[in-house]
Amino acid sequence: MSEKSRRKVLLLHGSRQTGELLLGRMDKIRKRLSKQQNLELVPCTAPFSHPDDAEMRQWWNRQGDAYQGLLEETIPLLQQTWMSGDFVGIMGFSQGARLAHLCCLAHAANPSDFLPGLKFAILVAGYEAPLPPDFEDVYLSHLSNGSATALQGVCSIPTMHVMGHTDKLITPDQSRGLLQYYVKPQVYEHEGGHHVPMRAANVRDYEQMIESAMTNTSVTTTATTTATVTIAPNLKAKPDEETAQLQQDEVEALTAIYPDEFHLVSKATETNDGEILAYEHPICYRMDLIPSDDNDDETAIWPPHPMAIQVTYPHNYPQEALPRFKLIHDNNMMEFSTGQADALLHAMQEAGQLEEGMPCVMSCFTAARDFFEMGMMATVPTTSSKPNDGPPLTDTEEVLDQDPTTAAVNESEAPSGLLPSSTREQIDECNLQGLEIARNVLDQMGMLLAQGAATNASSGENAVSHGKGGHWTYNIGLVGKPSAGKSTFFNAATAFARQRDDSDNILGGATMAPHPFTTIDPNVGFCLVPAPHGSCPEDDDSIGDAVPKGGIGSTHGRDHKGRRLLPVLLKDVAGLVPGAYQGRGRGNKFLNDLTDAHVLIHVLDASGTADVEGNDIGTDAETGMANPKASNPLNDMAWIRTELVEWVFSNLMYKWDSIKRRGRNKLADMFGGYGQNQAVTANVLTAVEKFMESHQDRERAFDHLDTWTEADVHRLVSSFLGVRFPMALALNKCDLPTSVENVANIQEALPTHGAHVGTPLSARSEMNFIRYHIEESLGTSVPGKAKRKDETSERKVPEGVWACLQSALTLREPVLVFPVADLTTFASLPGLFKYATSDPSLPSGGMIRCLEAAGGEAPSLWNQHGSSYFTTPPESKSEEEFALLRDALIMKPGSTVEDVFLTLKRLGGLGGEFIRAEATGTIGTPSRPVPKSQKISRSNCIIKIMTSKRSTWQKK
Repeated sequence: MSEKSRRKVLLLHGSRQTGELLLGRMDKIRKRLSKQQNLELVPCTAPFSHPDDAEMRQWWNRQGDAYQGLLEETIPLLQQTWMSGDFVGIMGFSQGARLAHLCCLAHAANPSDFLPGLKFAILVAGYEAPLPPDFEDVYLSHLSNGSATALQGVCSIPTMHVMGHTDKLITPDQSRGLLQYYVKPQVYEHEGGHHVPMRAANVRDYEQMIESAMTNTSVTTTATTTATVTIAPNLKAKPDEETAQLQQDEVEALTAIYPDEFHLVSKATETNDGEILAYEHPICYRMDLIPSDDNDDETAIWPPHPMAIQVTYPHNYPQEALPRFKLIHDNNMMEFSTGQADALLHAMQEAGQLEEGMPCVMSCFTAARDFFEMGMMATVPTTSSKPNDGPPLTDTEEVLDQDPTTAAVNESEAPSGLLPSSTREQIDECNLQGLEIARNVLDQMGMLLAQGAATNASSGENAVSHGKGGHWTYNIGLVGKPSAGKSTFFNAATAFARQRDDSDNILGGATMAPHPFTTIDPNVGFCLVPAPHGSCPEDDDSIGDAVPKGGIGSTHGRDHKGRRLLPVLLKDVAGLVPGAYQGRGRGNKFLNDLTDAHVLIHVLDASGTADVEGNDIGTDAETGMANPKASNPLNDMAWIRTELVEWVFSNLMYKWDSIKRRGRNKLADMFGGYGQNQAVTANVLTAVEKFMESHQDRERAFDHLDTWTEADVHRLVSSFLGVRFPMALALNKCDLPTSVENVANIQEALPTHGAHVGTPLSARSEMNFIRYHIEESLGTSVPGKAKRKDETSERKVPEGVWACLQSALTLREPVLVFPVADLTTFASLPGLFKYATSDPSLPSGGMIRCLEAAGGEAPSLWNQHGSSYFTTPPESKSEEEFALLRDALIMKPGSTVEDVFLTLKRLGGLGGEFIRAEATGTIGTPSRPVPKSQKISRSNCIIKIMTSKRSTWQKK
């Protein structure tokens, strides 16, 4: 049949999609229909913009039962498209399936006029709903006579109704509601959720249905039987918040990379658009092993029946355990033996162990495919055996003792000759290029706006993504050579947060001494950070008397400048020495401890009174100036960044052979092991690829990794680290005379070596201020110890520490949200009373004493009379005034109104289901309704959310 006479199938996309977007996801069926049936799949794009995304489309604007625009624009568009070619069928997904159903009804009523020649329809995730009154009047009145039952069985054309067994957006029952309108409808239930299934078996069944419809024969599909998969009962423990996020990021990446092969088994909470918000733990899913399309000898290396892998996450994956894998198939012992199954699981286990501590499912899945694609199945005896006596991966949940990067830190063990070598000058140049690329990415993400970065780069063709939003437990990591003052800075910032029992120090806190490795394990505690200027409603000087400034509260108090304080986790990790990436000192432990930090503060000894190892050597005895044997602070900045770069570079080199074979996806998977979400990693890879294309004329560089050099990989690593770990400097010991020149030189050189801003400070003097007032609040001093001179002399308000923490927070600025119960009075949510009085991030009585001594304010719900937080809500009006705009939620960039709602539910501020929300950005500006899919910014940060369930406080 000629191209001119090729018949066509009309493809109708769902809401918030486009025709081309859906067609791109259906490439397998498009090719199959073209090759086998000489049918062309033709997409049609809806005429209306989606209210939440102007680039995406929808078929009508829904108002109650009315489909506004359906008759005026959508139906004429479809009819015009249909009449322009030899169309014989229609296929729709979700809202497009609903539209296809309406078209089938209209065709049944007017077969010669409406979509003439329609022979079949495939409705994927279609749903029953009241018919639009105007549509019924125009097209169906002579059939229905006002009665829906009169339409039952009205459509005689062959139809296939595809529904997902785990579809939460449109359930199978909702899809089955359409069956009543059709004669002999064919039901096709797959195991997935809200999507068009595109596995090989699915495509074959679509083709068979279409072929039978075109030839008027019957067909039996294979998807009516679904497998029941149970989750092992010994996986009851829940992951912590950070681990849960790592697991969720990997699942989302696998879903995007393998949309046809991935099938979620465990439950999840979804939005109305089918986007998953939260996963029920343990996460369990199935990955189908599908032979490559370009393999000419599939039957020789693949079992005759389909294979799949069930994956279940232990609570401590990926940091301390591998996933549990289970093979799912219907092959008998002669077709796929126990020995071959053990060999396959062992190959997956080896792949997982190479990436200990990092998400590894993609590598394990690739290893499983390689097992069949490379003919390894034929090399394994059909008798049961366990290669190398290794245990099968089916029940693996052992703790892995080896650090994630141990295998990569020893240069003598790393593979050699994998990359063409580069000169030191070439590597240095590429490292600098990487820093510039990183800065551009950060600018586009809005992370460096406070440092004067471009403000318009976040839109247009170069726009980047922040990734998935949600509540943010913000984490700042302290780095620096031993004895630079990290632990002193930590104690000043956290008010001696106690991390372990210490009978010699009733204040707790991090241990301090002028020699390396005082800190062996990380010290972790909450610190208070002034909110970035302009991020809070009270920062607006134009609010006037709309709300008395003195009446605006703050859950965590305010500093001496009246700035709202935010709780941030601070981690002081073991000191770093040159060669740490090779395992010197505590380096390997240090580097792994960094992966949960969002930004870094490099505590730099600006005085130049220590050697490169961190030993205090003082000043020159004769001149009183810097000791010639001391390390230059600028050099300290350089080698610490070098350690970070070489750490990641060594890890990549250890697996470069695998990376070179698997390309961009393998690189993204590797970088995911450093705690970065997939969206930001994709931003970096895209930016590096564009740089190499524009500056070196190397198109699609990630498709040609065999041409890369050492310098190219350094550029990539430098770019990634610059985005992954934006850095601020704490220019410590600035009270010493030798620091004056060094501080000036450093600030003049910024930005440099990955650092963007530097703050001069004396951590010791500011810590002394904290120590003094905490001891005063305790009514005692540290027993059994004589006070050192520096503990009794200079004490400074911790202004430098606060300024440095704020500068770090601004590098990767969170979105602040202010939930209220009333948008007129701005009263805080009573349901957050418990959060504002008992959350672990709240400052202690000693820290509050320090705040007040520095000229700041105590938290709003601190009871000055009882020296404790209120146990019941205050009743006097004066106390209530301080509850206005009290609470600030720290959210990730890209968070939506729905993310705020879920956070408030978790904190106890709200109950029930989301109904609607209103928001404003400034005090005194009228509020407006906001959809739950709208992203949060400073223009809608003050928000009131209404739900279906009234809390106790709402019933009063």
